[in-house]
Amino acid sequence: MKVKIWDGMVRLFHWGTALLLPLCWYTADQGMMEWHMTCAYLLMTLLLMRVLWGFVGTTTARFDHFLRRPGAVIHYLAHWRHHKRPYFGHNPAGGYMVLVMLLLLMGQVITGLFATDDILTEGPLYPYVSSQLASTLTSLHHLIFDLILASVALHLTAILFYRLNGVNLVEAMLTGYGFTAEGRRCNAKTPMRWLLPLTLTSSGVLFGLILPLW
Repeated sequence: MKVKIWDGMVRLFHWGTALLLPLCWYTADQGMMEWHMTCAYLLMTLLLMRVLWGFVGTTTARFDHFLRRPGAVIHYLAHWRHHKRPYFGHNPAGGYMVLVMLLLLMGQVITGLFATDDILTEGPLYPYVSSQLASTLTSLHHLIFDLILASVALHLTAILFYRLNGVNLVEAMLTGYGFTAEGRRCNAKTPMRWLLPLTLTSSGVLFGLILPLW
């Protein structure tokens, strides 16, 4: 029997990021910097909502659920062959992969706020730093993107590995439901009272950055 694993917010962040990251790359590569910045602001909003959801969201969305002790990660990696079905949420190693990805995305959007192409486009916070620091942050912006690509490749490899071993992780992220090693457990109901302030806060940050550019 399948159980509810991922709530709508987690799936929105996952697939929204999967859509916006290629768009950010494509628009920058084609010199469509206004679209690039719009996609980046949307990604920033999703990221902010996901971080907040890590504290107030459903069981499997919370950091205190999937960030386990280092010993648990080592034990999992040493005995991964014995796990026939996935954990209820992220496994111990996968949980830290999520943390790495979130930190990389945060680094990417923050450095982008200060970045410049030395021609026409500057991040909204570029005027507040020296040209030397802006150049350094721009270089970091490109470096972090390469690290994100490497982490995405690792993520896709893990998905393929599980699929070859009879576990469909993509289906669970699409529908929210899947099989777990812990039996018939149901994820906690979404705390709807947090959705409105969460959306307003994230949208406020987004428009606070965009409006000065108009």
